[in-house]
Amino acid sequence: MQSNMPSERQINANRINGAKSHGPVTPEGRLASSRNSLVHGLLSEAIILDGESAERFNALHDALIAEFEPQTPTECGLVETMVVCRWRLMRIWILENSAVAHEIRQQAAANQLENKPTQAALAYRTLSDNSRWLDVFNRYEARFDRQLSRALQRFDEVRARRKRKKVILPNEPNLSGKR
Repeated sequence: MQSNMPSERQINANRINGAKSHGPVTPEGRLASSRNSLVHGLLSEAIILDGESAERFNALHDALIAEFEPQTPTECGLVETMVVCRWRLMRIWILENSAVAHEIRQQAAANQLENKPTQAALAYRTLSDNSRWLDVFNRYEARFDRQLSRALQRFDEVRARRKRKKVILPNEPNLSGKR
């Protein structure tokens, strides 16, 4: 299994795309942007485990912020939820890969006469029958994927609702009494 952590090429592409940004232009956007490092640092401290790359987490965070360009605190929160869910999904994939690779090594030592596919099959059988690790990984993966999908859906709904509120058609009567 391959790790789905961002590659150096992806990180560099994210940096190049980020350099094209001109940053926030409204006072509200500038205020929100001025708090990014504080929120960003707290988020990474709460999420990153020992041995995980803060640089990769920050690159993922920055890439999703650049992609979605959140404009409100709610949108920022939903993007951060997406970042955390994506990070945890990648963590589960790495942990699953590590567990399977470890068990394959165990099977290779115990079953030297078997070919590699048989050793891998024995490893998967051991992990699913004896330890239930694969069930746990699958359950967590499904959970984080659902959370990521819900956050994305909510982000789209919040943004659409915000944009609808901004659109005032000139030929419609203004029933609110405000001008």
